[in-house]
Amino acid sequence: KLLPDLPLDNTPAENSTYVLWRAHEILDCHDPFAAKKQHYNDVALSMYPDMMAIVQASDSSLDAAVKVAAAGNIIDLGIVDRADVNLAAILQEVLTEGLAVDEIELLEERLGRASRVLYLVDNAGEIAFDKVLIEELHARGLDVTVVVKGAPILNDATMEDAVAVGIDRTSRVVSNGSAMIGTDLKTCSSEFLRQFEAADLIISKGQANFETLNETPAPIFFILKAKCSEVGRELGGAMGDVVAVLNRRWTDL
Repeated sequence: KLLPDLPLDNTPAENSTYVLWRAHEILDCHDPFAAKKQHYNDVALSMYPDMMAIVQASDSSLDAAVKVAAAGNIIDLGIVDRADVNLAAILQEVLTEGLAVDEIELLEERLGRASRVLYLVDNAGEIAFDKVLIEELHARGLDVTVVVKGAPILNDATMEDAVAVGIDRTSRVVSNGSAMIGTDLKTCSSEFLRQFEAADLIISKGQANFETLNETPAPIFFILKAKCSEVGRELGGAMGDVVAVLNRRWTDL
């Protein structure tokens, strides 16, 4: 009888978290998606050399790297309705068709002013796609801190996933101290909040991070696939669109 008690003014990410925590209790399982997470880490990591080659051959390495990272956001075990996902086909589709809402030029401009970037990853598997964009940021001389979840929730990336794809070898990786879907600042650690406040630019992956941060007046660049019509409309597109947009609540536009 959990659902009737969930506040309607909570974000979808927050209420989904409470449902999943209850499922963990019923199943007596700390990480029900562990096997799937490892599978997608392995598959995506096997594609990493090809993804890097695409970026290196592109006329705009940032444009290509953002699109690679965006393609990775298709991997969401809370949304997909099939047993597996063809990651190579998804990547090719995004690279060919582009983004429905594309503000990569604004990102390029903001990166030119930045020195410290906070990168909020979303899902396991997807984190190998993020590695491509993170490497592009390093190539620009930026100090990048990668943020993972504090404990397993759905298929969100944790420290174990960052280590599995090797992000810890090139970047500082920190936990946000929370096991909530998205980034609910009320539940995050004081150390993470210090990093959040100190960042010149925050790159945020996925719809749940958008749902929990889009009212925050911070320098956030959102990269995601809109997985419901409401979020699609709010981003200036439609359900299913892949977008890369600057936070409209940030006053320093």
